[in-house]
Amino acid sequence: MGIRRQMRHPARERPAAFSAAFDALQLIYDVFWHEDHKRIVIAGPPSLNLARLWKKARITALPSGERLGFQSHKSLSTMLVETTPAPENTDRIALEFAGRVFELAVQPNFVEKTAGSRVLFTMSKNNDLDWIRYWADWHVRLHGTDTVFLFDNGSDRYDVGEIEAALGAVDGLKTVGVIDFPYLFGAFDPAVKVNPYWAHFAQISSMSIVLRRLAGQARGLLNCDIDELANAPGGRSLYDIVAETRAGLLILPGRWVEPDTGSSGQTSASSDAHERFSLVDRDKNLSDSSPVKWILDPRRSWTKSLAVHPYWHWIHKRPPFTKTFLKGAFFWHFRGINTGWKDESRLSSRTNDLAVDDELVRARTRLDDASIRGLKTDAG
Repeated sequence: MGIRRQMRHPARERPAAFSAAFDALQLIYDVFWHEDHKRIVIAGPPSLNLARLWKKARITALPSGERLGFQSHKSLSTMLVETTPAPENTDRIALEFAGRVFELAVQPNFVEKTAGSRVLFTMSKNNDLDWIRYWADWHVRLHGTDTVFLFDNGSDRYDVGEIEAALGAVDGLKTVGVIDFPYLFGAFDPAVKVNPYWAHFAQISSMSIVLRRLAGQARGLLNCDIDELANAPGGRSLYDIVAETRAGLLILPGRWVEPDTGSSGQTSASSDAHERFSLVDRDKNLSDSSPVKWILDPRRSWTKSLAVHPYWHWIHKRPPFTKTFLKGAFFWHFRGINTGWKDESRLSSRTNDLAVDDELVRARTRLDDASIRGLKTDAG
């Protein structure tokens, strides 16, 4: 079978679907210059049982042939490898790993080009292009987002160019980056109780790529998926709010927006689903049960450590006391907006317990007003 990455607790039984989604073979996702333009960074899945092979690996800068030292920064779901300074003319590296040699181009770093930008990023597969447009437009108008990075995880409904065109049609975006990222996504692991989403290597690694290669000097990084729309109190921009926090990390609780089942008991997701879904559970504990998301000011000094890894719902190795919560800063999570992978009918039999979310209605009114007057943020 050759060399393969092993699962956590490999002897435990798992469903075939998990095994099929588990990435046992991918070694590296990206190789790029550090923002200091001296070191080189390799982003990939966690080493796990391959750690001993990484310790024996050799990295050589090309064309100079200079051998580079390196150290690994690991977490449960991703790993960054940081080399010692490389010669300025390095355009590729040779990685000697487990008896094989891989020659890899060193990609440019873009953090200086996006310095000061208001960045929104996500990973997506086969989401309706109208959903993607609406998601981007919402954050442009209500928060001043001017840059979007979308990692396309192997869509087969359209190509990367069509996503770029859809985002390019959103007024107010100055930078759009759609990254072809067709790697195995991973799946929920029922065999473990602690961090059962640990095998989502591509998703978590893409977040480190955004932070380390694409937007490490941005004004803010907002992590929201296509089925999530962020809110801030008083009609303010989340980017302005996070800049005012003590440590540059604002946590956004999630509020479920339930699908409109109507009389048939079937959901009615469509291209305008964000507009059409407005129901939340009257029980606040149920409606506010979605996992949190975050917005980060990556210019803070603590984010520069490569041991810090952004995750879906937290920041790995963040210093203590860096989280900030603010009443009214949260996101709506639309259960009915998905491509078939998410349970969208949890409350379909409890329609009497649902009510229109007035805050969502007011936010949509602000969205319509923003299209007329243009967004004015604290930054002018």
